[in-house]
Amino acid sequence: MKKKLIILGDLNSKYLLSLFLAIGHIGYNIFMNYFPGGRQNIVLELYSTSLGDTFVTFIPYILKFSAEDKKNDKIKAIKKWLHYSILVLSYFLNISMKIILGWITKGNTQAKETNPLFEGPFLYIVVEMIFLTIVSIILLKYKYYIHHYISMAIFIIIGIICDLTLNYYNQMIENGFSVVLIEFLVVFSYGIYFYYIKYMMEVLYYPYWKICLCIGLSLLCLTTLILVFVLVDKDKSQSQTTLISDFYLYFQEVHPGLIIGKQIFIIISKFITFTLYMLNIYYFNPNFTLISFHLAKFTLNMIDLIKDEPEKLYNLIFFVIQFISLMFYLEIFEFNFCNLNKNTRRNIKLRGLLDVSGENGRDTMIIDINKYYYIGTSETENQKENNIELIPQIDANSDVNSTITTVKE
Repeated sequence: MKKKLIILGDLNSKYLLSLFLAIGHIGYNIFMNYFPGGRQNIVLELYSTSLGDTFVTFIPYILKFSAEDKKNDKIKAIKKWLHYSILVLSYFLNISMKIILGWITKGNTQAKETNPLFEGPFLYIVVEMIFLTIVSIILLKYKYYIHHYISMAIFIIIGIICDLTLNYYNQMIENGFSVVLIEFLVVFSYGIYFYYIKYMMEVLYYPYWKICLCIGLSLLCLTTLILVFVLVDKDKSQSQTTLISDFYLYFQEVHPGLIIGKQIFIIISKFITFTLYMLNIYYFNPNFTLISFHLAKFTLNMIDLIKDEPEKLYNLIFFVIQFISLMFYLEIFEFNFCNLNKNTRRNIKLRGLLDVSGENGRDTMIIDINKYYYIGTSETENQKENNIELIPQIDANSDVNSTITTVKE
């Protein structure tokens, strides 16, 4: 049988969470960009966002599973306060950087939450990939191997080429140093924020719905402080501060039906996307959110190119290459040559299974995965390493249950 150079990794249906998160981001950005009304009320939208985030807390009660926090009961109250305080600080840092970026990039004419990971140069996703890798090594002691670094190198090179063809670096220079600095701070603060959430879930055993409650209430308190600042201003709609004037003009110029409809959409969409964020972080590492960023950025960029520069749609080729390299980085695809997939999650689990079964000394082993495939392992002639391959079953009607069978040659 001819050996395949590329094979699928350890897949399961949970990987669809990343796809759904990308679809949620794309839908939200398109809706916010094209929703009628003209003006934007950042205070009202922050309230809606906080409600959407807080409502994630009710998921255990909606799905009827236990919401008790038993695993970290032994953590002292003072430590819990410290953990949640760090979470709040990292969240405030992230959201404040995005709001500041919105004010700067819009020339103080429109205040909104902005995220460079969804807009503009692919360089920001490249930097985020590198930063997430570094943070995961430091905070969670994750290990990375040669296939990770190869796919990272391809992703970085193609991202830089794509930015050059789209003239993004000249735009960054035109935006000025302060804008670029804030954009990078957004990227870094995101990495710290989401990996600290992963740390709380994986190491400290905090349930994600309690983390969501803390984040939602924190944003609610922050927005209330902003509202007080807006209400005490004497100039109201005549204020020189765009945040304040927009708050009053929004209610004067926008139809009440549009206001209510938009806020309902924001609450529902934030509830869905924040839930997907938490589930992605819970089941995987935060690097998987790069899928949603990459798909959302590509979609928004393609919409802009179709509208303004259709002659540059050839960048679709770069996107496909970059996306495939991301799949190798996340081990959804595997290099099946030169032993490059020796240290993927799937093969590490398989070696652990062989060790537990005590069959490593045998010449050949077959592990039935399902009725279509089995994994065959056999020692090479020099007896120094095992070859691991995913092989189609001869009998498509064989038992789907996983079994371990030792076959003597």
